[in-house]
Amino acid sequence: MDVESELKNLENSLRDFIAFTLDRRYGDDWMSALQVSADRISRWRDRQKSEQKRLTTNALETRILYYADFYDLRHIISKHWDDGFAEAFGDKKTLEVLLTEMEKLRDPNAHRRELHEYQKHLIIGVSGELRTRIMKSRGKREVPDDYFPVIEAVADSLGNKASNTAYAQPICAATPVRVRDEVEIQVFSSDPLGGNLEFSIARIGAKDWGASNARRISFMESDIGRTCDINVMVRSQRPYHAYGDFDDFVWYRYVVLPRE
Repeated sequence: MDVESELKNLENSLRDFIAFTLDRRYGDDWMSALQVSADRISRWRDRQKSEQKRLTTNALETRILYYADFYDLRHIISKHWDDGFAEAFGDKKTLEVLLTEMEKLRDPNAHRRELHEYQKHLIIGVSGELRTRIMKSRGKREVPDDYFPVIEAVADSLGNKASNTAYAQPICAATPVRVRDEVEIQVFSSDPLGGNLEFSIARIGAKDWGASNARRISFMESDIGRTCDINVMVRSQRPYHAYGDFDDFVWYRYVVLPRE
């Protein structure tokens, strides 16, 4: 039960939805309308600079909201409730209770203290519920139906990640890999109708559908070159899909070098 990924995915979904909702309300300059103190935003920027110094070789998130605390996300949604969040989440008090519980549970997880089994189930349940509400809300605004799951975020074990992706978006790895190197790719999504999903993470031309949202890819000599592409796909278990036999996909591109 990977509750750490669930918490991170919920956080990132909230961040993306905040940006999406406030951009719709205020336009590209929505940060200037954000009801957050200058001191809090300064802390986000300091954290971003610290990460840039600490992880110089990793592909880092450039959006400043990704350096906000969970508390900040809850505060923003509360302060901007009537800017579009009420439509998505319904009852404000219920949402605040759920987010407060997630914030409490995030602390023991961050310090590697073992969570109780019921707490793990609570994290997964709340994350799934809130992400589904977000997806339904966005689907009603962006497309004429509410049937097809989309990829919310992808990440690999080398630090190459993207969220709120577009259909067929390429994610180019920041650094080359070598033959016999191994990378794990994870994809995050939820079904707007509440069903189970299937995922495929495989080289172009092949598909590997299964319930797990993670796969390990080991690079071979046949991958050597500038364009080793890995398709990351999601689909519902319904007989209809957005695109043939799948609902959404992005792809990773790796430069693969020979083993020295």
